Amino acid sequence: MKAHHLPFENRWTNGEHAWQWHCELERLGLNNVRAIFADHEAHHADERAVLFDMPAGFVRDWLAFRDRRAARQQTLRWITVIALALVSAIAAVVAALRT
Repeated sequence: MKAHHLPFENRWTNGEHAWQWHCELERLGLNNVRAIFADHEAHHADERAVLFDMPAGFVRDWLAFRDRRAARQQTLRWITVIALALVSAIAAVVAALRT
C-alpha cells in the first residue's frame, strides 16, 4: 500500500488514519467542513471529536491549510494580472514611441 503524505502539519495522528481523515474532509468540501466546524465550536466545543472520531484540532489545521492555499492562489493571480498589465503598458508605450 502506498504511504500518503499530508500537505499540512499533522499533530493528531499518523499514517493511513490521517490520510483517511484528510480524504473525508476533502470529500465533504471546504464550505461544508467550515459550517460543521463552526457548529461544533458554537454548540459542542467541549467534545473532542468534530466528525466521527476526527479531533477538532485536525479539522482546524486542515481549514488553516486550505485558507493558506487559497491565499497563495489569490496572490499568484494578482501577480499574473499585474505582470500582464505591465507588459501591456510597455507594449503600448513602445507602440506609441514608434509612431
